[in-house]
Amino acid sequence: MEHAATYVRSSKDRHDVSLDVQRRELIALAKSRRLLIVEEFADAVESGKDDQRPGFQALLRRLKAPDRTWTHLLALDTSRVARNQYLAHALHYECEKRAIKILYAKVPETNTIMDMVIRSVMQAFDQLHSLMSREKGLAGMAENVRQGWRAGGRAPIGYQLERVPTGAVREGSPVSKTRLVRSPEASRVADYLIARAAGTHRAQAASKSGLKMSVTSLIGVEWNALTYAGHTVWNVNASRMPGGYQGGRKRRPRAEWLIQYDTHPALITTEQAETILAALERGRPKSRRRPAVYLLSGLLRTPEGEAWHGSGDGSYRAGKGRRVSRDEMETAVVRRVLEDLRCDRFVDELVAEAQRMMAPVKPDAVAPQRERISELTDQISKLADMAMQVDKPRPFLDKIRVAEQEREELLLQIAGTDVEQKASETLQSISEADVRAILAGLAEQFEEADREGLKDFLAGLVERIDLTADGSQCVIHYRISTGDKVASPRGFEPRLPP
Repeated sequence: MEHAATYVRSSKDRHDVSLDVQRRELIALAKSRRLLIVEEFADAVESGKDDQRPGFQALLRRLKAPDRTWTHLLALDTSRVARNQYLAHALHYECEKRAIKILYAKVPETNTIMDMVIRSVMQAFDQLHSLMSREKGLAGMAENVRQGWRAGGRAPIGYQLERVPTGAVREGSPVSKTRLVRSPEASRVADYLIARAAGTHRAQAASKSGLKMSVTSLIGVEWNALTYAGHTVWNVNASRMPGGYQGGRKRRPRAEWLIQYDTHPALITTEQAETILAALERGRPKSRRRPAVYLLSGLLRTPEGEAWHGSGDGSYRAGKGRRVSRDEMETAVVRRVLEDLRCDRFVDELVAEAQRMMAPVKPDAVAPQRERISELTDQISKLADMAMQVDKPRPFLDKIRVAEQEREELLLQIAGTDVEQKASETLQSISEADVRAILAGLAEQFEEADREGLKDFLAGLVERIDLTADGSQCVIHYRISTGDKVASPRGFEPRLPP
């Protein structure tokens, strides 16, 4: 008997087909085709035009899994899979590459050519239905805003929602609309926004008003300034795309905002709101990086861990101890780094350390995981057999889902071990010539860098520099990593003037 997986999805539409109804249809379809359902993927309250549905993404991952046993995918109809024809075609393409056949309970099968025609036509209508539903919904929300009602969503801090019955009844329940009224936090929000409009720093304004919120939340309050001026604002946020927001910006241009004035009690004036928004739109000026006055700041320490700081007079100082010349110290360190990068002994130490730290992974290190995967596979098969024999297979499907999740985690552990094994093999085979070529290239970059580049280079190459309190001995600890260790340090005398 061949194995099959099912995909069920429900959306926010109150007339939508429930997941349980879909499951019954798909179980009947599987029985009629003598298929054993071994896996289910489900998305509850998810839009069919969204490709980031958790269940749908899990389905795409399982298509490529080497341990997948099912060769059929069952769905109620094309709209369950996607209301975007390009997304649906992509899924069919991925399934066809892997010899997986998609069967729909509500789509008749004819021949191969007619199946493709019917499927394409139905997918096009699914997408058209989705677009039309979206446009109707947006038009209804816009009309609500024009009438002074909320278009949905939670009330911003400082307000709360008041529900007003419209007198209409839908499916036996009264229909109501919402508008904003003041909440107990209104005075604190008003104080904060008035202070921000006057130019007060954000943290200071929040402290004086008693508004305890994160910086991100405070910025969100400021972007809602027109709402706090008593106006309903809609169509502010740009559409979210898979790679980010449409146009690369979270908010649409002001010209596209729909604003209905004087719809609820105001906490600030419109002029104050515009001042706040203008400041947000200007943004904070980009801070210039401070010049690299002290190359070794943040790296230079005493062997006991006390930091050497730039003293402002051309010296490094550790606490109240002796000062050492900045120029002399930096020249000595840069010279030693260049010597180390070209030193045969340094290369030998680095190669030896890398090969010592990356011991080969034992071949049987993942044997327990593989054994557990085999047990889970047998368990899933037995649960699937039991699910076929009952009218309500939900408990068995839930157990299958849990077992599949554990199996996925074990497969990831094995994959991670394989990566470590390959990394270990690479480091075991690394030669001195390879390391010498890499370090020679680093030395060339180091010599050609300006002062800003030198500071960045040292920060990436050196973990810390130990300088004794009297400035007589120095040890450089490199950040050239082999696992969680660094290359062996070498000590030297900076030869600083007394």
